[in-house]
This record gives sequence, structure tokens and C-alpha cells, in this order.
Amino acid sequence: MKRIVFILALVWLTLPLFCQTVNIGDILCTDGSIIAPEAYASSGRTAKGIVFYVDETNLHGWAVHLQYQGSLLWSTERQDIPGLNNYFRFREAITDFDGYENTRIIRAAGNAARYPAAWAVDFDNGWYLPAAGQIRYLYGYIPELNNAIGIVGGEPFTLSDNLWLWASTEGGLEDAWDINYNGDEGHSKKNDHRFRVRAVINF
Repeated sequence: MKRIVFILALVWLTLPLFCQTVNIGDILCTDGSIIAPEAYASSGRTAKGIVFYVDETNLHGWAVHLQYQGSLLWSTERQDIPGLNNYFRFREAITDFDGYENTRIIRAAGNAARYPAAWAVDFDNGWYLPAAGQIRYLYGYIPELNNAIGIVGGEPFTLSDNLWLWASTEGGLEDAWDINYNGDEGHSKKNDHRFRVRAVINF
């Protein structure tokens, strides 16, 4: 019995040595694996997204889609969505990191005709419209993301238009948050502006 306990303890202690550490700019593949950009060409794998945030475990985080999902209205109407938190100030909006739950609530409130941005993402397969705080993280690593996207053949982030992206973060009855690459806050009318959509996914 003591020998079994010792073996289990040894396995537990050495397990982290075999765990892969994930880095910003790594490539999330369709088989669930994550590999460094320099290893992609010889891996035989298919890219799914690019890592832009890693949590304290160094194993989990968020990845961004290889393509834009379009330039869309957030909504075709002005309506405060029940159950979706409202953030009226920028410093509050960027504390919102739960894009998955936001997207779930938005989609439950209406169809694609009413909420084009949230329905443009492949939610059934885990993709969602990122929250304002998640987009702020993403913007901190555009060079790393574009480097990896260039390797896998995705659509790079273009900065010529200051890269406004819709967030799933709501700002009340009329407004939702759109975040600018230069750090400018956006609090735009849901049905008046078309901004780009780029889905993210948890891993």
C-alpha cells in the first residue's frame, strides 16, 4: 500500500514536467492541441485560432478566430437586454471578461435579425463575441497574433481603420461597447454603427 501511495505521489509531482506551457501567439489547432508557430509547418495539424491570453496555470486561456465574421450592427433595435449587465463607464466596461455568458444572453434574447453581431459567431462550437475586457487584452498582442496568422494563413488584424471591434458588453438601452486599437473608448448606438466582429474561444 505504501508503495502505491509513493508511486502516485511521484507521478503527481512529475506531472507538471510533461504539461505543455502555452504562450501568447501559440496556435490552437482543431484537434485541441496548442503548438508554437515555428512548429506548425511540420506538425500536419490544422489551425483553429491564435492564443492571446493565458491564465495563471499557463495551460488555459482565450484564442481569437483566424477570420473576421463581418462588419455588422450590434443590434437592429435599441432595447436593454434582460439579464445582461450594463456598464456605463469605460473603466467599468473593461472589467467585463465574460464574453461567453454575454453572448449566450444576447442570443437568447432574439434571433440573428435582431442581434447580428452575437449571431455571427459559431456559438454552438464554443465561439463567442468577446467582452470589452477581453478585447483590451487582445489589442496588447497584435504583432504576435499577426505573426502567427501569417504562418497559418488567416486574416490579419488591419490597423489602418484603428480597428474598432464590437464587444458583447452592453451600455444600456441604446448603446453597446466597441473598443479601438488605440485605446479609445467606444459607446455607440447599437443599430447605428457597423463595426467588425472577431470571435474568441476558451481553451
